[in-house]
This record gives sequence, C-alpha cells and structure tokens, in this order.
Amino acid sequence: MNKLIISIAVFTLFAGACSTSPHSLNAGERISQRGGSIGEFGDAWSSGQKGVRDGEKLVGKSSDNLAEAERDLTRARARVARAEQEITEASADRIAGQRLIHDGTVQMQQAEADYIAIRAGPSAVSPGN
Repeated sequence: MNKLIISIAVFTLFAGACSTSPHSLNAGERISQRGGSIGEFGDAWSSGQKGVRDGEKLVGKSSDNLAEAERDLTRARARVARAEQEITEASADRIAGQRLIHDGTVQMQQAEADYIAIRAGPSAVSPGN
C-alpha cells in the first residue's frame, strides 16, 4: 500500500515536471512560491507581535505616568485647599487687625478728649491749702 502511494506521488511529480505548458510551475517553483507566501505571513505575524510588545510597553508606561499624574493632582488639590484656607484666615486676621486699629484709635481719641476736659477744668490743687 505504501509503495502504491509513493509510486503515485512520484508519478504525479514527474508528470508535473514533464508538463510543457508555459504557465505550469514545477515542484521546486511551487515550493518556492509557497515559501514566499509563508514568509510573508511570518513577516506579518512578526510585525504584529512587535506591535503588541510595543503597545504593552506603551500601556505600561502610560499607566505609570497616569498614576503619577493623579498623585500629583491630588497633592496639588491639597495644596490649593491649604492655600485657600490660609487666604481665608489671613483675610479674617486682616479684618480683625483693622477693627483693633479702629477701636484703638477711638480709645486714644477718647482718652485725649478726657485729658483735655480735665485740664480745662478747675485745678486739682486747692488755692488755700
């Protein structure tokens, strides 16, 4: 049985090689043509594999960059919140300071007016003592 199959394969191979048609390819040419097609598939697969590796690297790097940027943003938001709180406190302190200045000025003016009124009044030392 094996001899029969081998004989048929050899006959087919020789029949194809003996063909006189200019369009038919011999076995070597067909193998070479298929090898070229297979090589093209291999090149495409290798190129796709490189794209996958490059994409995985880019995804990994961008994930790291994204996480770092999110941490930076969280820290920046915390700094903004602290700065806003400091602004609020500074504004309140400024208003309190202005109130102290106003109240102190009024108090000094009142003390000065009281002093002038006392000086304008009768002498503290009685003339007959």
